[in-house]
Amino acid sequence: MIFDSASTPAAERAARPHSSLWPRRRIASAAVLVLAATASLVLLAAAQAKPPAATPSKSTAPAPARADTTALPHRVIAYYLHTTYRCVTCRKIEAYSREAIEAAFPQELKDGRLVWRVVNFEEKGNKHFVKDFQLYTKSLVLVDEVKGKQVRWKNLAKVWELLPNKDGFFSYVQGGVRDYLTGKS
Repeated sequence: MIFDSASTPAAERAARPHSSLWPRRRIASAAVLVLAATASLVLLAAAQAKPPAATPSKSTAPAPARADTTALPHRVIAYYLHTTYRCVTCRKIEAYSREAIEAAFPQELKDGRLVWRVVNFEEKGNKHFVKDFQLYTKSLVLVDEVKGKQVRWKNLAKVWELLPNKDGFFSYVQGGVRDYLTGKS
């Protein structure tokens, strides 16, 4: 057998400076990753444990009390329907929807021809909304009422895909509301 001194373990270690540090660096890197993952899980669990009502925001504040509008000959209800857990995207859809509606229809909101409601469909008494509107996720639903009876409804499902385009989002929501208020579509 021919031995090459460059292929011996001692020669390999000598060729790689600081090779004795590699195992230590790997252990340190693994420890940092484990700590980061654990911290992330703890923060996630803490965020989910907080009830969403604990930090009310402007967009989730209840609308001011209004006179009974169920007797109106025609009204539209815009429901933002959500679950107990609400991500940043869900909150943004609610905020944009509310802003789009309030910006375009202040008089209709004031006189009760248009009503804005935010509803957690996971809460007791609200679970019927899932079946009524065939919900599978958080949604903006328009309901057309004539003489206090629901005659039609529409899920504005494109709010999810239009979210990155605020102008397009507003146009879509305002167009849907306008169509329902005027009896079109």
